[in-house]
Amino acid sequence: MNPRPLHLTAALTLLAATLSSGLQAADAKPSFVESGSFQVCSDPTFPPLEFFEKTGDREPSGFDTDLIRALAKHWGVQPRFIVTEFTGLLPGLDSKRCDAVISGTLITPERTQKLNAVAYLASATTVFGSGKSELKLNSLDDLSGKVVAVQSGTRYVAIMEKLNADLTAAGKIPAVLQTYPKGSDVAQQVLVGRAAAGLSQDTELAYRELQNPGQFKTLYSFPEKDIFGAYMRPNPQDQAAVQAAVEALKADGTLQAIAEKWKLDPANLNTAAQ
Repeated sequence: MNPRPLHLTAALTLLAATLSSGLQAADAKPSFVESGSFQVCSDPTFPPLEFFEKTGDREPSGFDTDLIRALAKHWGVQPRFIVTEFTGLLPGLDSKRCDAVISGTLITPERTQKLNAVAYLASATTVFGSGKSELKLNSLDDLSGKVVAVQSGTRYVAIMEKLNADLTAAGKIPAVLQTYPKGSDVAQQVLVGRAAAGLSQDTELAYRELQNPGQFKTLYSFPEKDIFGAYMRPNPQDQAAVQAAVEALKADGTLQAIAEKWKLDPANLNTAAQ
């Protein structure tokens, strides 16, 4: 005689199966780490997400690099960083130069048409100037006629191109767009006065303010939240394994500790899910 009612037995069976499935997903490894290493393309010019803390460092530091190490540890493999300029990150992934891109790369519809992405951190785009700047921005239209620096290969180029098209259509002078290979180049151009403003993320500006208080200031913040993503080649099982690993690192407090280490708001970990 079954001591449990049939409906209870069925419910417990379903619960056990669900838990087992969840544990299997959490323990699953993506196929690209079967060799025993996790190879990630990174452009270490975007503090505090990835950067070289001092000259001569062989591996970058930052939130993203700590995330990469945590993922590798979760899967029991060794992390390997493949330094690449930003414009070469996704092409390098596509050509199998690396297994993933985790390098301050925002999730966009254009990118996810060809690649899979797993969200892990929220941010906001900002327009920034030097700490001595007298430029006032009530809207982006106030960049009319100003020199604006952005990193090549980023979404900021498209933002400025659209702004310039809108300014031209309204009979206003477009901004003068300058592109540079590194985020640090953009900051330098703003700092020395060759550009009136630059585009970046609030994460980078927060770090630069931490390092050199008053050196830069935020002139305008976009109201929308941007999402950083870990990119990989299309494979539903690999995407699910990376998603499960990121969720596990959130659940055990690893990602919160990493965020706090780099002075990032841990709340942005919770707004990254899409």
